[in-house]
Amino acid sequence: MRKPFYILNLLIILLVFSCGQNSSEKELNGKWYEIKNNGITRLNFNSDSLIITDLRTQTVEWSADKSKIEFDYNLMFTDSLGRKIKKTVLEYNFSSTKDTLFTHIIEPDKKVEFNLIKANNYIDYLNKKSGIKFELPKDGKSEPINLESDYSLKIFMGFSNNKIIGKTELSDNLNNLESDIKTIKDSLITGRPEQDVLNEIRFHLRVFADKKIPDSMITKSLPVTNRSDIFKIYDFPRPPNDTLPLKIYRIYQSEERENPGFMEGKKLKTIANTVYN
Repeated sequence: MRKPFYILNLLIILLVFSCGQNSSEKELNGKWYEIKNNGITRLNFNSDSLIITDLRTQTVEWSADKSKIEFDYNLMFTDSLGRKIKKTVLEYNFSSTKDTLFTHIIEPDKKVEFNLIKANNYIDYLNKKSGIKFELPKDGKSEPINLESDYSLKIFMGFSNNKIIGKTELSDNLNNLESDIKTIKDSLITGRPEQDVLNEIRFHLRVFADKKIPDSMITKSLPVTNRSDIFKIYDFPRPPNDTLPLKIYRIYQSEERENPGFMEGKKLKTIANTVYN
């Protein structure tokens, strides 16, 4: 006789939990990676918390309606009286496919725009951002790349209609690779010779290639890897005959870190990857 009463209680409990979020909040649940800063900033919406990662991690409470997201997170903004603003408010809207989030942080005097892509993890994010589908290879002998991703140019390679396709993070193909290298390197110039030498030494290529693509096909698709004088095409204060090697890493599958720019890989064997000449 007590069974119907037990079932009724169970249904009530399930109903309470299912009503814990409104429909707008349920649509936001999941991991979102910021587009402009290469996914360093992440918002992970859960039913009971929001995990914010931006080279540090905070877990906060949040709420949302159809147009705004609110959470307690000190972004170091101040109001007109110089008081720190602890409540962050984002105005937002979805793309038509609801996999891209367009947001504005409402500051005291302006709106700061930043957009995010919904993804299962960082590699899934790079797949979606690049528009090239790839699955990274696994290798127990791959090692951490002890260079920050800020000093790199990303290259993506996968398949389309059984043909290898590729692009860089700056171009829709690989035809402008040398120009893209120069663009990144120019952005690293500080005007301080010693720092600029260090930045150039740190510069490297990161190749995100599908596991079915052999190393030989990667280097064949990147003519620049067969040049030992790659850095001679740039004006730089060093002895006339001195040439820096172009460090080229193939990226392997590894555990995602708080800073996803730290990844594992192996140097590709190329002429451009040789020692100083």
